[in-house]
Amino acid sequence: FYVADLGDMSFTLGLSGWTANDWAQAGNFDLMAPRADVDQWTQQLIFDALRENWVESPHSLAQRLDLSPTAVLGALGAYTQAGRAIYDLNKQVYRVRELSREPLPMERLRFANQREETATRFLSNNAVQVTSVKDTQGTLQLQGNVRDKSKTYNPALTIDPDERIIAAECTCNWYQQNKLYKGPCEHILALRMQHARQSQ
Repeated sequence: FYVADLGDMSFTLGLSGWTANDWAQAGNFDLMAPRADVDQWTQQLIFDALRENWVESPHSLAQRLDLSPTAVLGALGAYTQAGRAIYDLNKQVYRVRELSREPLPMERLRFANQREETATRFLSNNAVQVTSVKDTQGTLQLQGNVRDKSKTYNPALTIDPDERIIAAECTCNWYQQNKLYKGPCEHILALRMQHARQSQ
């Protein structure tokens, strides 16, 4: 990322080779970001608080509302996906930004792609088990297994202190063919979601 300071305004330019690896298509890059499962009431509370100041850091919102930073980042991520908020990389704050007069249909935007929807179904069917959690100075290493019909897959992932996936692997065909070039498989996502659910 490059940030040009133009006095009263700044211009941010982000360049990435990931687009050549299909990260930009179908929300694949978004799947690596924090994805806390936040209920609708809490999401609305966080958005209303952001609207009071129009611009605020996630840490400040979490302190002001007495909520976990994970919940605040999850809600703000959902509002960013819905086109109602934007992240200011230069100042490291979120801003209210309504892209349309009518709110976008969140139910249709709920999942970034089919893999995320499948991962949620695994959780609903109690098919995900976290078998190992190692915390090394805020970096989490998770291992588990996911039952998918008649097969069991063994995903593993590493999450940094900012809750981004920085490494992952799985025994499934999707991972063997694509690694992380097209985003994480549904089993990696399900393991992450199950750990987040157990940590609440």
